[in-house]
Amino acid sequence: MAKSRMLKRACLLTLLLGQYFLVNARQQMCWLPANCAENRQLLFSYFEQSALLGLDQRDYAYTLVQQLKAGKAPVDSAETDKQLSAAAVAFFTDVTYGTKVTRVEYDGLKYTPDCMDIPNLLHQALSDDTFGQLLNKLEPTCPEYRGVKTMISQYTQRLQHSSYHPVKVSSDLIDSTNHPLIDKLFQLGYLDTISYNIQEDTLRNKVRAMQRLFEFLEDGALRRGVLEELNIPLEKRLLELKHALNTFRWLNCIRKYQSVVVVNIPAAGLYLYQGDSLLLYSRTIVGKESTPTSPLTSRIDEIIMYPYWTVPYQIATRELLPGIKGNPVAYLDAGNYQVLDKSGRILDPSAIDWQSLSRTNFPYTIRQMNGCDNSLGIIKLNFFNPYSTYLHDTPAKSYFMFNKRYFSHGCIRVEDAIPLAMQLLPEEAQRIDSLARVAAAPQKGPVVIPVKQKTPVFILYEVAWPDQQGTIRFYDDVYNRFR
Repeated sequence: MAKSRMLKRACLLTLLLGQYFLVNARQQMCWLPANCAENRQLLFSYFEQSALLGLDQRDYAYTLVQQLKAGKAPVDSAETDKQLSAAAVAFFTDVTYGTKVTRVEYDGLKYTPDCMDIPNLLHQALSDDTFGQLLNKLEPTCPEYRGVKTMISQYTQRLQHSSYHPVKVSSDLIDSTNHPLIDKLFQLGYLDTISYNIQEDTLRNKVRAMQRLFEFLEDGALRRGVLEELNIPLEKRLLELKHALNTFRWLNCIRKYQSVVVVNIPAAGLYLYQGDSLLLYSRTIVGKESTPTSPLTSRIDEIIMYPYWTVPYQIATRELLPGIKGNPVAYLDAGNYQVLDKSGRILDPSAIDWQSLSRTNFPYTIRQMNGCDNSLGIIKLNFFNPYSTYLHDTPAKSYFMFNKRYFSHGCIRVEDAIPLAMQLLPEEAQRIDSLARVAAAPQKGPVVIPVKQKTPVFILYEVAWPDQQGTIRFYDDVYNRFR
């Protein structure tokens, strides 16, 4: 698959280059002639910035560029110039849209960013002598992107520092004798210099600041989980940051023209972006490790007030059935559940032989009636996907107080589900607010409100991500996707 994508990309670049460079009436070279020396050096300097841009310099005609920088004359000047143009287009395409990686398991949007004419912009910049401004012109301007890029620069500098060496912190002591701790705090940017004479109070404050980076209780103690996050190598942190940087590039086109819902699974957070603005943030609860939430893209197409909850088969047979067998009527009444047959008819639970049923023999559907104690709460935001995943409210609000909110069976509980729905459907905001305040379904059944301007939703997996204030955090790699 990777080879196929690379071949398609190479063909596309060749086609684009043919349009703007190769089928030029004058057949003018762009990089090798003497009067192009300044642009050639600028191109090489752009390539040299790749690491700070979350890119890999080796992806852009690296061997050829090194030969030219060493003064080796090309055998075929026209072909060499063509290869440099291809590398330039590839570089600026990656700067604009991000590198080609698999970010989701189900792509219901079929989304490919394409809001910039990269070859034409490159051709224009070379023609009007503005090539030196092209990088700034193409990079995203959103604050989240800038924040991640700044941290990449800081960590790269620390990696290149003469004192850098891999560090493992094993002691939980917070004093000047814990040299590995001091080294690590310097590498993470919490100390300006390495000093083993640091005061204990100052050191403990730095540990608290570091705990905030990893979303821990800021008590200044080096517990096991804190040590585990602290001991993840700086090189791996850079990879996580670069992945996030390229994801913000990938999202940039779609954010320009409409609001976009992004759920980051490790952060257990929902972000409503539009342009360079964060319109809404909400804490969420996502799937636990044994029942993970799947990364996907889709469109929110309807909002359901006071929804039923159709209990998934696995939950019904593994979690509810043992309790039902003990006292069917009392158990089902307590949970406000109905039992349906295959045709959707409501059955009398006392007429069912529950003891004969099992995980492999369960021809019924269990549905929870709507209401404030419904597991979906009072609102559900629907979008098509093969995992039966959706955004919904919940009556169990206390779970939002946890920092690490991985408790669900795969669906996404949203703390601010009502404000989110009102943002997505401003013309229905008053109706949604009124229905929420009533706290009961007015027609004793769900109220379905179609979303005319279907909102894109991206459920992503990024360990490095900005919080609602724009501060970059490293969240728990709960599904071990980056390890």
